[in-house]
Order: sequence, then structure tokens, then C-alpha cells
Amino acid sequence: MTTGLFYAHSGLRYLVLLVGVAAALNAALALRSERPANSADRVLMAAFTGLMDLQGLLGIGLVISGILYPALIGHLAMMLLAIVVAHVSSVVARKAPDPRRGHAMRLAGVLGALVLIVGGIMAIGRSVLQSGTPSM
Repeated sequence: MTTGLFYAHSGLRYLVLLVGVAAALNAALALRSERPANSADRVLMAAFTGLMDLQGLLGIGLVISGILYPALIGHLAMMLLAIVVAHVSSVVARKAPDPRRGHAMRLAGVLGALVLIVGGIMAIGRSVLQSGTPSM
């Protein structure tokens, strides 16, 4: 069970990163074109934050199942911070009265979360594209 959970957590990161890059590109293009926010903006941001939430739940499941080592503390802190950054920027962007400010907040939030995600992956001694093996 723990091995499957580990591989699900490890593999989902690629989808999180892919959707994050798509959301960042979408926000950058929307900011550049100065168009009003639309449903695609909200859907991409919701998909990004939702996938990050799922990734967080899988990670918490791994910790509860007994996978915990010193380098993991930095990983956990950075990932939880990335989730918070994505959610806060999503809410602020949604409530922004100016569409340009909303796009800028979405872009900043996604890029900030992606930087934290990459840092969190590196905190456990892996590169972004490297697969891991469970340390049980």
C-alpha cells in the first residue's frame, strides 16, 4: 500500500508541473493581451490548486504511513507553502476588480508555487524529472 501511495505521489508531480506551466502561460498571455478574465483562467487555476491539494493529501498519507526522514521536513514545509501561495493568489485574483491585476496575481502565484515545488523536490535530493524509490 505504501509503495503504491509513494509512486502515485511521485508520478502526480509531473501532472502538477504540467498544469502549473499551462496556468502560468495562460496568465502571462492574458496579462499581455489585457483581456478580461474568462472561465479558462479560473479552470486552469482550479485544476492547479486541486492537483496540489491531492498531492498534499498523498504526501500526508505517506508521512502517516511512516515515511519520515530529516530531509523530508524541508520538503514538507516548502510544499505546504506552495499550496498556500497557490490558493491565496487564486482567491485574490478572483476578487481583483481589475482584470490585469487578476492575471498578474495568477501569474505570480503559479510561478511562486512552481519555484517552491522545485525547491521542495530538490530538498529531498532529487531533480524535478528524476523518479524516486521508496525509502522504507
